[in-house]
Order: sequence, then C-alpha cells, then structure tokens
Amino acid sequence: MFQNTVPSMHLMKRTGLLALTGAAAVLLLACQIVVGPTPAPPPTARVEGVPDFTCRQARPPAPGFGYGIQSQYAVGDIGYWNRVVSDKLGLNWIKAQVRWRDFEPVPGSYAIDKFALLDVFINDANERGLNILLSVVDAPFGLRSAYDPRDPDRLGPPDDTREAVRFFGLLAGRYRGCTQAIEIWNESNLAREWTTPRTLTAGRPDAAEFAAFLNTIGPTLKAIDPALIVIAGGLAPTGANGPESRDDIVYLGELAAAGGLAAVDCVGAHLNGFNLPPDQRHDAGYNDPTATFRGPFDNPHHSWSFRSTLDAYRQISPKPICVTEFGWPTMDNLGVSGAPPGFGFALDNTEAEQAAWIVRAFELMRAGGTVRLAIVFNLDYIAKAGTSPAVDSSLSYSLIRKNGVPRPAFDALERMPKRP
Repeated sequence: MFQNTVPSMHLMKRTGLLALTGAAAVLLLACQIVVGPTPAPPPTARVEGVPDFTCRQARPPAPGFGYGIQSQYAVGDIGYWNRVVSDKLGLNWIKAQVRWRDFEPVPGSYAIDKFALLDVFINDANERGLNILLSVVDAPFGLRSAYDPRDPDRLGPPDDTREAVRFFGLLAGRYRGCTQAIEIWNESNLAREWTTPRTLTAGRPDAAEFAAFLNTIGPTLKAIDPALIVIAGGLAPTGANGPESRDDIVYLGELAAAGGLAAVDCVGAHLNGFNLPPDQRHDAGYNDPTATFRGPFDNPHHSWSFRSTLDAYRQISPKPICVTEFGWPTMDNLGVSGAPPGFGFALDNTEAEQAAWIVRAFELMRAGGTVRLAIVFNLDYIAKAGTSPAVDSSLSYSLIRKNGVPRPAFDALERMPKRP
C-alpha cells in the first residue's frame, strides 16, 4: 500500500535522506506536506559517500520536436558514443536508463562507481548540446515485499512510495539543470515490470496504483526543477489483458480516469512496429504475403501497428506524448539464424526496411503536432552486449552491428533532416 505521509526519523536515517543537504531534505518533505510556497530548490542533492556533482553547463530543455536515441552509456568510451549521437547522427536527445537497485543495492547504501559513470555521462552529453532523458526503474529488492529471489527478473516499485520520492528527488536535485527530462518507471502495464503486493493479489497490474505513484513523484520532481520534463513511464504495446499484462490503450484510459496524468508534463509511449510499416493502420486490410510472422495480418489489432497505437494515444492523452522507445528489429547481418523467442517478426524485416521505417516514423510523429520527443531504441546495445542476438531481443533493434559497422538505419538517420 502506498503511503503519502511524512517519513519518520527512522526511515530518514535508514534510507539516507538525512544525508541530503538541509535544503534538499526540506524540499523532499515539502513535496509530501506542502501547504505554502515551495522552498527554493538547491543546485545539488548530496548523498553520503558519493562525491558532489557540479553541473558545468545548466540549461532548460530545447524547444521544438526532439530527435533522440537510447544508448548503453555505462559501457565503452562515454565521450565517443555521445559524440556519435550529437555530431554524427545530429540528434538532440539521448536516453539513459537508471536501474535504481544498481545505484542503491542495499537501502541506504549507494554505489559510488555507478554515480561516477552517470556523472561523466551527464556532464559530457550536456556539454555537447544533448538533452538528457533519464528513465528510472527497478527498486532495490530490500524495499519490495513482492520480490521473489526465485524470480529476480520480476521488477517493481518500493512498497512505500516515500522511498521512491527520496531516490527520484535525489536524482532531480543532483542533476538539476543538466538533465532535461525524467521518465517515471517503465512499462507498468506489464506484471514483470510492476510486481507489487496489489499486482499479485489482483492478478494484474493496476493503473490506479501507478496513478498514485505518478501523483506522488511528479510534484517532487517539478518542485526541485520546474524546467524538467516529467514523463509518465512508457507502456508496452501488449494488446493483451491477462494476469501478466494489460492492453496499453485500455490501461492508459484507466490511468487517465484515475487522474494519473495530472502531475506529469508528458505521457510516455513505447511504439513497436513489429513487421508493419509505420504508415499502416491495423484495420486497413494491409497484408504482406511474404511475412512468416502472421499476427498483424491474420489477427489485426491496434497493438501491432505503430500508426494505430500512436493515434489511440493522441485520442486519450490530454498531455503531449513522449515516445521514449520506438523501432523495428531485424535479424539481417547479425550472424545468427532464427530470432529470440517471441520475436519472429524480426525475421521478416530487412535492414533497408528498418532504415526507411525509422525515418518515416520520425516524420509522422513530428507532423502530428502532439509528440514532444521521440527516442529510437537503440544505438549500440549489440556492440556492447555479452549476449547473443539469438537470445537477447534488444540487440536486433541496434543501429550498428556487432563489429561496430553502422547498419543502413544509422546512415539514414544521419541523412534525415531534423526540423524542430
């Protein structure tokens, strides 16, 4: 059960909230009980044992439509990969995922090396003119009663939302001015991403529970950094309602009805085109007779279609849309036969189609007027992973090959006009 009361002194000591500067601690508490004017936010948030961070070039988010990509920043030469994004591809946004339990493996104990890497990434990317989106997921196991060590891949938020307020507030305060957007969680319509006591009891993720989570954390982030773009975590395009998932459009409607979009600036969306071109609606009668993966053609549903899903978001959302993941996988030239389980559609897509469809998707999103920013998934996972593309589905989305050679989508993205 999420709680929104003031943390006890015991909780503050155990979680490290008292290690924040006085102003930051007051600010985080004020987000829970604020009645009068919000105190001026501090330039940084401090945590015991972690060196202070100084934002060398603070700036607000760039206006206009945002063109971005997700990078595995923690592996390889940070400056080199940031330079690829800014100078070679000419994009103005970069997304990095912050796995909370990696930064705080044990509640109240922080991983200095993780913060050090993120510090370098943020200052370097910011100084290159890149806007930074941090996607924050996966609470420490010690804060989750629903955690099962027999199934550690089932992720979820802390039982007590005040713990999330503390960590999200720490990130927003530490990187104030150097981070332009924070995404609150990831694919909460999947049980494996949102495993809570309520999920286990109800047998499915509950949009009202996520609404309460957003409405607690969103004001915290805006109080610390009013310029920050606060994004409701992107949903998975599942198309299924069962014990493990909720149809993203149904769930989004429930989230809006529960008031869950009131405290965010942007509604996150994950758009996977499967093996359909971005222009094709699910109900337009389109058929690819060469496709071996037949779901979109034999069982039409909005979740198969980039265009149909985006249109549905536009109808439901009262806020701008931030597409925090989109792309098309292809197994071409990856050196393996077959595809990861459940990703047979990647065998139907060619590298040429991946390239053309990513560019066309950017054009559609920009022209529609409701999308604030769009993030390609992903730049470089395959070049940095220790797994095989026959097993790891994320690798087939990469815009470069295992040997670092750019795929056609990389070149197409480089040539694509970036109109604000």
